[in-house]
Amino acid sequence: MNIISLGFLAFVLLTAAVYYLLPLKLRPFWLLAASLFFYIYADIRYLLFLLASILSCYAGARAIQGRTGRKKFVLLLVLLFNLGLLACVKFLPYSLNLLGLVLGRELPQPRLLVPLGISFYTLQALSYLIDVYRGEIRCERRLWSFALYMSFFPIIMQGPICRYSQLSPQLSSPHRLDYRQLKFGAQLMLWGFFKKLVIADRAGLLVNQVFDNYEAYAGLSVFLAMCLYTFQLYADFSGCVDISRGVSGMLGISLPDNFRRPLFSQSIQEFWRRWHISLSSWFRDYVYIPLGGNRKGQFRKYLNVLLVFALSGIWHGVGMNYLFWGLLHGVYQVTGALSRRPKAALLRRLGVAQDSRALVLLRQLFCFLLVSFAFLFFRAPGLRAGMHMARAMFLGSWLPHPVGALFSLGLDRPDMLVLAVSLALLLAVSLIQERQSLRELISRQRLPLRWALYLLCLFAVLIFGIYGPGYDSAQFIYMNF
Repeated sequence: MNIISLGFLAFVLLTAAVYYLLPLKLRPFWLLAASLFFYIYADIRYLLFLLASILSCYAGARAIQGRTGRKKFVLLLVLLFNLGLLACVKFLPYSLNLLGLVLGRELPQPRLLVPLGISFYTLQALSYLIDVYRGEIRCERRLWSFALYMSFFPIIMQGPICRYSQLSPQLSSPHRLDYRQLKFGAQLMLWGFFKKLVIADRAGLLVNQVFDNYEAYAGLSVFLAMCLYTFQLYADFSGCVDISRGVSGMLGISLPDNFRRPLFSQSIQEFWRRWHISLSSWFRDYVYIPLGGNRKGQFRKYLNVLLVFALSGIWHGVGMNYLFWGLLHGVYQVTGALSRRPKAALLRRLGVAQDSRALVLLRQLFCFLLVSFAFLFFRAPGLRAGMHMARAMFLGSWLPHPVGALFSLGLDRPDMLVLAVSLALLLAVSLIQERQSLRELISRQRLPLRWALYLLCLFAVLIFGIYGPGYDSAQFIYMNF
């Protein structure tokens, strides 16, 4: 079901209406039914993979908590099953293609189904199993409750990746109708639609033009597309998460914020504390710390960082460009840690305060450029294409383009103006949110002003949103991962 559609909005309204009309004890079961319907509506075949993960993790957790001698064996068995399922559907065709190149002959390529959201719900399943093994939570004895945790429809597509102890108690507990939560949920959804339809999809017109025809562009054109892709990806992914959090909020369920204004980060380390927070914390808690974290010396610490980011790149997609993107962020982290003291000493010698406004802006700009450069490889059709674009950007012409040339990159003058104004609004809202809750600020204003802002945002989505034939939910970038 396309979440940017009237059908999805009708589904959400119907789900919420029935939820609050039902007796309290029946409401969690209604959420489970609605979630399974939502997933089956996408493709009933997806359900087989989801059920395999639900049943294996449910039985595995029960066995882990009930056994005393073979807990580790059961844990490894269920982890390998779920990771193997994920690896098979995502990487088997690519692996066979590489093997064919090595052997010098073409191997038959299986046509495998890649279930919606499998990368996300697999990580949720693994965190649940590991937490039960560690004794941090008790296993869920009610199969329906665990199935709801795994299939909750607002988050199954692309997160945020929720921990069991954080989400399941909210899902199993019935919630009473709360006007404030309904209002805030609707506001968050509207803002998500604005980011997705007005900003991300409009920026995507230029980004797609350059990246899909990368051999024809160089210099400033590649640089502009590279930077705009960072804004596109942020608006696209955070917009979908805002919609998910808004839908959940309307049902009385609070989801963690997955983004905290990452474009204002002053370092790559800070960027990953602000960007895709649920994934960053997952890799920290279930990969980095078990590998030893920073407890086994500097060399081991940096090796762990590189390994974690390599795994993050592999998780994101199939292809050497994703692995390169992950390793590049790992190199950024290691380089930043090694240069921290020399940079601080240089600033002291120059008499520059660490928190001076000019230095903060310079750090933010430099971090944005580093992140954007890494995203160039993330978006490129492959590693070789990414390398070609990087060379073309640095070696190509950086002379001022004729004004008309800018409008041959997929956006005409009106669209370019709308995009510029929308990005300025996005940054302005982010600046306010750095200091206070924007929704709380709006709620304190007079009724006419509040509704003027709501209607302005609504009409902006309706008038300036990018629509067209063939538009579907798969165009959310992170749904491809």
